[in-house]
Amino acid sequence: MPLGFGLEAHPAGSDDDGDSDSGGGAASLSSNDGGSSGPGLGRRRRKRRCRLVESVEVSVTSSDQSLNLETRESYSLEVAESAAMIQANSVYGALRGMETLAQLARRRELRCAPAAVGAGSGDGGGGEPGGSGEAGAGEGGGCTAEGRLVPPEAVWPADEEEDEGDWAAAADVDRHRRKKKRHSTVLLIEETSIYDAPRFRYRGLLLDTARHFLPVSVIKTHLDAMTMVKMNCLHWHITDDESFPWQLEEIPELSERGAFAPEAVYTAADIKEVVEYARFRGIRVIPELDTPGHTQSWGKSFPSLLTECFNTNGESTGRLGPINPARNESYGFMWRLLREAARHFPDPYLHLGGDEVDHECWRSNPEVQEFMSAKGFGSNFAKLEGYWMEQLVHLAATAGKGPIVWQEAFDQGDHLPAYARVQVWKWWKDSAQQERAAAVEAAASAGSGGDKGAAALSRSGEGQGWQGLSAAQRRMMEAEQAAAQQAEQQQRRQGASCDPGRGCAATAEDEAWKDELATITKAGYDAILSAPWYLNLGCYATQDWQKYYAADPHDFKGSMEQRDHVLGGEACAWGEFIDAVNSVNRVWPRAAAVAERLWSPADVTDVQDAAVRLADVRCRMLSRGVAAQSMGPGFCPGELTTRM
Repeated sequence: MPLGFGLEAHPAGSDDDGDSDSGGGAASLSSNDGGSSGPGLGRRRRKRRCRLVESVEVSVTSSDQSLNLETRESYSLEVAESAAMIQANSVYGALRGMETLAQLARRRELRCAPAAVGAGSGDGGGGEPGGSGEAGAGEGGGCTAEGRLVPPEAVWPADEEEDEGDWAAAADVDRHRRKKKRHSTVLLIEETSIYDAPRFRYRGLLLDTARHFLPVSVIKTHLDAMTMVKMNCLHWHITDDESFPWQLEEIPELSERGAFAPEAVYTAADIKEVVEYARFRGIRVIPELDTPGHTQSWGKSFPSLLTECFNTNGESTGRLGPINPARNESYGFMWRLLREAARHFPDPYLHLGGDEVDHECWRSNPEVQEFMSAKGFGSNFAKLEGYWMEQLVHLAATAGKGPIVWQEAFDQGDHLPAYARVQVWKWWKDSAQQERAAAVEAAASAGSGGDKGAAALSRSGEGQGWQGLSAAQRRMMEAEQAAAQQAEQQQRRQGASCDPGRGCAATAEDEAWKDELATITKAGYDAILSAPWYLNLGCYATQDWQKYYAADPHDFKGSMEQRDHVLGGEACAWGEFIDAVNSVNRVWPRAAAVAERLWSPADVTDVQDAAVRLADVRCRMLSRGVAAQSMGPGFCPGELTTRM
């Protein structure tokens, strides 16, 4: 039977007081409520007849199929008479329009007048086999859905399903008595006209495959869910301290010793499969190779790549710290790694990490200390970290990729190029953020704040150094630096779990990321927000999605030009307690609240309305095999067939 949409017609002079979906804004979660009861409900009304949508026409004006930040995802959708028409500038805009069309269609049970019984059997109009005729459309009555006459060719016939049970243990039970009857159904969609476009260009989801390995099938399920809510960026945190699951062609030793198990790896074919699967759904794949910290799994194959730690007596502790930036071999190693990443991931950007670098091991290592002295860094390890990131950015550019970095690379004053993008993840403030904010404000006051390069902003103390200072001045600066280091260590002890994967308790969390966005954009950099959207921190049996829904990336003090630098945001699902078993269930449908915030207009903020849409998107996900968790009491038909 051909797919049919029951289309509500509005003939001239009809007594129509039902709802119609204007489609304005077309939020990524579309409400599929039925009609309403208006004035004159008690009057006798003639039934309106549905029409069959016989075709879906798609028109795309550009043949460009590249996926990047400039890809246009806008579309227009019109459902009228016997056709649905989608117009878009790109094939990806057409995909968004098709998803909206699927959202607007809703399945409804049919009810048939007694005169229609038996009329639909045989070849007469889509009734059920066997002459039950529930879906028949006889002349004497016909079938209706929501009070509308349904053309026979739009009917999906009923079927029968057997109850689940142990038939071997109940062989004497009459199987016919254990069958359930399903009603015939029809897909309904209102006449509508929509123009729709995303509010933000970057709408991402982070998946962590280093803390727990996620099979390709699970990643693809996430991609299916992402396209349902119009997300367009997969941030693949592919390696970390715990494992290195990427099977590199140039450096296979990394996964041979760094993966959890020989089978827990991603081959070149796996990478290609994920990238292509995502592209066909309008989703970019951006890998993250986090350095110089978060690289303990690398040391299992190449211990000399990492920094050897020493105690106060100058003896090796046997512990390894971050990558050793004092060795030229480290940069050659990273060039091989970035070069291969550039070959396998076509996106113009790579995420280079740069967060949570523990300076204690660097501070204890004589080789690193000698390197810092030769470079004139003194004992400022933020300068050493900045030097590493600057070299890494240069290597990525040589490989043809632009950098995305965690906010520490900006806060510590690293010389980032104008095209770098900074991801905001901290919901608390530290001394580096405050110092950087003061430096940006000073530069702006001096007239350089509008410099797009923003690299002219120097690190704290850089350019002046300690040359020419008296011994007393040096002692004072050393004391200040020691106090800053002590404060940093105290902060680490108080918030030992303050990292992108775990988070920590913090005060004024909203103000922290808002101030950070203001500082980054004032310096002229593009920003991506993720601080308020850590899905792995949510608790069972809470409505934490409402907090996600309330966070707006433009809600900070800044000019319109600054807000234009906010590319969008990203929901993060860090993997300490998320694995292949609960990954999909943990993320969805909660991430859909973030997706709506990033797609829909700023004035779409009603939580109660959003709750209806969230419940609907969960049901649609179940119907497509995505095991989204329940957000409260209710029922979806897909619950009976979808399994984790």
